[in-house]
Order: sequence, then C-alpha cells, then structure tokens
Amino acid sequence: MGQSGPGPVIGQAPGDLAWLQAFVNTLDLEQGTDDLATPAALDAWVRRAGLTEPADPAGPADPADLALAAALREALRGVLRSHVTHRSASSRVVAPHAPGTDPAARLTEIAAGLRARITADASGAVRLQPGDSGCRAALARLLLIAAEAATLGTWNRLKVCSADDCQWAFYDRSPTRSGCWCSMQVCGSRAKSRAYRSRQARAG
Repeated sequence: MGQSGPGPVIGQAPGDLAWLQAFVNTLDLEQGTDDLATPAALDAWVRRAGLTEPADPAGPADPADLALAAALREALRGVLRSHVTHRSASSRVVAPHAPGTDPAARLTEIAAGLRARITADASGAVRLQPGDSGCRAALARLLLIAAEAATLGTWNRLKVCSADDCQWAFYDRSPTRSGCWCSMQVCGSRAKSRAYRSRQARAG
C-alpha cells in the first residue's frame, strides 16, 4: 500500500521509528514483492537506512543473516498487529493475531540472540549500542529503536493493517489511537463492503 523508507506518506512514523516501519514494509504482501529477497539486497537496505557504521569491519550478509532478518520482520509484524484492536459484537476487545500465536514471545526469542552494549560519550551521556557488527548490528539497532519508541509513547501507535491480504505497517495518528487500516479509502472500504455482503447473505 505504501513505499519503503521514510518519506512523505500517510501514516508515516516519526523519527527513527520510520525505519522500523519501512523494514516491516520491505515485504509487500499485496504486491507479492520482497525488498530483502537476497543477502545483497539486505546489505543494501541496511546501508541505505544508516543502520550500520561506515567503519563496520563485518563482511557482507550471508543466508543466515537473511533468515534472521526475515524472522525478525515477521515477529515485528505480529507485534504491530497486536497493537490493533477491534470490538466484536459483544464489545469485547479482540487482538487480531492468529489464535495460539504469541508474537511478543517470538520477538523476545529473536532478540535474545542479538547483543547490545552500554557506552558513554565524551559528555558522559549513556547510550545503548548494538554489540554485534554488520547486519546483526543493524537488526539490533531496529530493536533499540523499538525500545526508544516504547519510552517515548509512540510504539503502540505503530500498527499493521488489519486486512489479512495487506498487513502494511502504518502509524496511527488518530486522537483515539483506534485506527486499524492503513487506508480507510482502500482497505477500510473493502472491509466494510465484505461485512455488508456477509450481513446480506445471512439475512437472505
């Protein structure tokens, strides 16, 4: 539904969180395209995002790095999907991820394999930095962006579209934080049309 990388698009996340949003959106389910289809593509994307240091001594990404990136992307998608809630007919709040799955547990499992370290700059300011190098450092930096967003109160506003055939990451800027589609005009309209047809079929 959108484009990868920060830019002037509707539902754009603020600051560095836009890169995490763009990372999730490297897989376009609707179009069937993947911007991280190869290790070389992964290398190019993390460099473009500025997620690796210029002097990083690590070599190019390998298939294991690509598999880890894909797993992290889908774990993040699951967590962002859990940020969306809708109300059923009984007004009970429902989290729309697949039954029996726990995206937060999967994200925790992946995060446990990535390292971070505490550093201090010349002024004494303490920071968390990736403890790995290369693509693994880039993936760790994405998780540190998520941690910072949680502190800033912006993390729960980053969601994925509730439409199963879309799941595009978007930033919910609504005052009530109740957005559940990346585009009301497209995915929201489709969902309402399907619901209407379903009601008509039941009534008939």
